[in-house]
Amino acid sequence: MSNALLELSQRCTLDPLLPALLRDWRGFFISGEVAVEESPTPAPRGPLPAPPLERVAVFLDYQNVHLSAREAFLPWGSPTKEGHIDPCAFARTVVSMRKRPSRLLSVRVYRGRPDPRNEPDAAAANDRQAAAWERAGAVVCRRPLRYPHDWPDLPAREKGIDVQLACDVITEAMTHQVDAVIIASRDTDLMPALEIVRSRRLAHVETASWEGASRIRFPGEHAPWCHRMDQAAYESVRDHRDYSKG
Repeated sequence: MSNALLELSQRCTLDPLLPALLRDWRGFFISGEVAVEESPTPAPRGPLPAPPLERVAVFLDYQNVHLSAREAFLPWGSPTKEGHIDPCAFARTVVSMRKRPSRLLSVRVYRGRPDPRNEPDAAAANDRQAAAWERAGAVVCRRPLRYPHDWPDLPAREKGIDVQLACDVITEAMTHQVDAVIIASRDTDLMPALEIVRSRRLAHVETASWEGASRIRFPGEHAPWCHRMDQAAYESVRDHRDYSKG
């Protein structure tokens, strides 16, 4: 049998047993040279896109934040008009402490308002302070102080501030317009609102407190994350304006 017939016989015997790619061996050889298919040139890689900024809303229980700052950083017996903070500066500082890329979406401040019939000067100063905060971009939510029957022997107290703050935290989170809420307060009455936001995954929950002060915690946990503000941070957000002057 000639070499050509032997080769043809071997091909007919092996072809059914080989994959199609191996049977078509002729495609790999052109004029005695190996034909190598070129792979497409990979597209040049640029910098990875920046992660999206998380939208953050900050809620301040102002009297709680103010009094705890005085307790932590001011000498005992300092005048009551000292130690105030700028809510917008406070919020910007807290948001800058986050490890996630963030932008401050809103600042909401909650506090009481003196009755002008009982404390006209204090009410006027409170009004001027609220107006300054609003001009800076904050939303200021005030409720009338409650005066006991034996006032002024006993001081007037805030009433309903924590409830309004708690309701607004839930409402804001339910809009899905924010990715994180930061609550500046040590008031544990706010815990149910924070638990609702977390359990329903409406937004990421965080808190802010002064260094050395108490903080809100979920029962049996270290969460939520607390942004600790030291004295240097406090000095950077202090409001030194005298609102007692018209």
